[in-house]
Amino acid sequence: MMKENPRVVLYIAHLVVRRLSPFVRQVDFALDWLFLESGRAVYRQDDESDSTYIVLSGRLRSVITQKDGKKELVGEYGKGDLIGVVEMVTQTKRSTTVIAVRDSELAKLPEGLFNVIKLRYPIVVTRLINLLGHRILGSWKQRAISIHSPSRSALDSRPSQLNFSTVAIVAATDDVPLTAFTYELYHCLSAIGSTLRLTSDVVRKTLGTTIMDPNNEYRLSSWLAQQGGPAQDLPLPV
Repeated sequence: MMKENPRVVLYIAHLVVRRLSPFVRQVDFALDWLFLESGRAVYRQDDESDSTYIVLSGRLRSVITQKDGKKELVGEYGKGDLIGVVEMVTQTKRSTTVIAVRDSELAKLPEGLFNVIKLRYPIVVTRLINLLGHRILGSWKQRAISIHSPSRSALDSRPSQLNFSTVAIVAATDDVPLTAFTYELYHCLSAIGSTLRLTSDVVRKTLGTTIMDPNNEYRLSSWLAQQGGPAQDLPLPV
């Protein structure tokens, strides 16, 4: 439809804008939409805290650098998580470095916009306090487990995350029965919640044979992020 009649896009955009409230349009105007390639930093330790970030898709890790140069994993962030909100609210410098471990989409919420929302809708502050309270309580519990279980490995002591939405399954060797394994995994996950099994053939059939080309990387990442909600896992044999 868009190819045959491109003007339909303008009509739909005008219709959507008319239905949005002025406040929502102001928020949309003030937000910055970011696409972060894997390995790039959102911000670094000791940077100024002038904004917070909302993860729309992808995966990010928070790392703190000690005085002796040793780096320590603090936590991970996935779809729907807030990043850097504590430093912004307390007006302190960034305490960690946050790096994308895969291509990620973020919404940047400036401090000024946050203050406007806070003044207009005070309940946001209440929800934020509740969110931060649960996060702090969770970190305390994590420390308590580490203290009482010193034999736990470093991997086990990392913060547990339940918001994975896209999981890629890659064979380590050619003799791995990848198709059979992913079918078994698919049926196991389906017993827990909604699950979608994708293969490279399915992706090419849906998005075209050139979707795996480097210039289509953003389109592929965006499409994958749209396939699953917060409670879904997408095994993707490649």
